[in-house]
Amino acid sequence: MENYVGLAGWAFLPSFVTNVIQSIWYSIKYPVNSAAKPAANTPKYRRHYNRIYCGVVLAYLAYTIAEVDRSLPTNAYDYLDLGFHTFSPKQLRTNFRKASLLYHPDKVGQVGQDTFVRIRAAHEILSDPVLKIAYDRFGPDVVICSTCKTNRDYVNLGLTSYYPFYFGSGLVLALMSVVGKGQFGRYWRFVVLFSMAALELTMVTRPEPLWVLSWIMPNRVTFEQVIILHQIFVSSFIAISQIGPIMVPSKEQEKSNTKELIDRLELLTAISNAESIGQLQSVFDVFRGDEECMTQLKRQMGMMALDSRLTQDQLLNETRNAVQRRLWQRKTA
Repeated sequence: MENYVGLAGWAFLPSFVTNVIQSIWYSIKYPVNSAAKPAANTPKYRRHYNRIYCGVVLAYLAYTIAEVDRSLPTNAYDYLDLGFHTFSPKQLRTNFRKASLLYHPDKVGQVGQDTFVRIRAAHEILSDPVLKIAYDRFGPDVVICSTCKTNRDYVNLGLTSYYPFYFGSGLVLALMSVVGKGQFGRYWRFVVLFSMAALELTMVTRPEPLWVLSWIMPNRVTFEQVIILHQIFVSSFIAISQIGPIMVPSKEQEKSNTKELIDRLELLTAISNAESIGQLQSVFDVFRGDEECMTQLKRQMGMMALDSRLTQDQLLNETRNAVQRRLWQRKTA
């Protein structure tokens, strides 16, 4: 259910928040009914919208990643207040005894019964080397296997939860490529998906956790790191699909923008021509119905056109003569 809520958030939250922020910003920056305020669907308005939208998407991306880290349930190490791979059997027994006494139902009643059960389960997992390795790699769902006895059994079972995510993600990317959606960076998304699959396979099959991820996420076990990486991939995929075309417009989008500018220029030209014709008509309306004035006006306009043509011809001849003189001077020099 949380995944569907997250997808719904990606669908409408960024645009909604962007509109709110832009409205508030314009209300602060521009006075009421200010002529300088960009109108909707103008280039300046869209430029402001795109910048705010990219910031909102990146902020929401960071929030979703932080939220999945925050929402992870308490792990076995936290229940017993133990550090990963650094505790001794003696420390395990000591911390288990303290936690059991603190949350024992005889002491706290039924309120702490669930916590007491989880503390006992955490002790059973961490005191068994095979269960501990299986838990670190694949989480609590794997250690309840009643037929698994060896590390190989747990790995084979854990990998069954490894395939669906990558198979489903690859299928979604392939379908989106076929239908023409998510074209921006599609090659690199497949590269990242295969790289993540190789990384996760390395994480769940090596005996020790990767030190780089342990340094980045020091308080998370391997299976928790995998969950966070999955969320990072999905959220980043959605975020890049939304802001990628804005930051790096495709050729089709550039052609569309150019066509839009040409259409706008043609519209402005048509409006300007219509206004010019209207002004000329308003000027000559005073002569309408007066045949003598109209005849004199036509004669004067004809003379003006002739003078203009003669002037152009004269300028053209003078220019031609000047060019010929310069060429002759260069030949004789």
